Amino acid sequence: MRPPALRALIDSMIFDAIADEPGMLDRVDRLTRARRVELLATPVSIGQVAAIRDPARRRLLQRVRVLVVAPAGAASPALRALRDDGVAEDDAAIAAAATGLGVPLVTEDRVLQGAAPEAGLEVWTWADLRPRILREDARP
Repeated sequence: MRPPALRALIDSMIFDAIADEPGMLDRVDRLTRARRVELLATPVSIGQVAAIRDPARRRLLQRVRVLVVAPAGAASPALRALRDDGVAEDDAAIAAAATGLGVPLVTEDRVLQGAAPEAGLEVWTWADLRPRILREDARP
């Protein structure tokens, strides 16, 4: 039996981290195709990537293979808690989606990292996700 896929919701900062590390974009593509890694993203993050003015950079980031998931609803307790804690609306929507799915949010955003515990959100940074991807890639 195959172990469950590594699942996490990434924000737009993590698209950059994946694209900027040599070989990581191809590694993530291979692992997501094999369903060993599932990187999730909300329409908010997809919109942030699509809004990048530099067409070459935008195309590069759009190569990061993700599954687009629905954002959290307005009645989400996590969404309200994050907004009450001073998290910007878009960032709160991304984070609340991760909470609703029961997956970690991967971000470098310090405000989100600080607000995460009160919202019941598990937060990873790129430094947390990267070795997990590498371990998954090394697994037979």
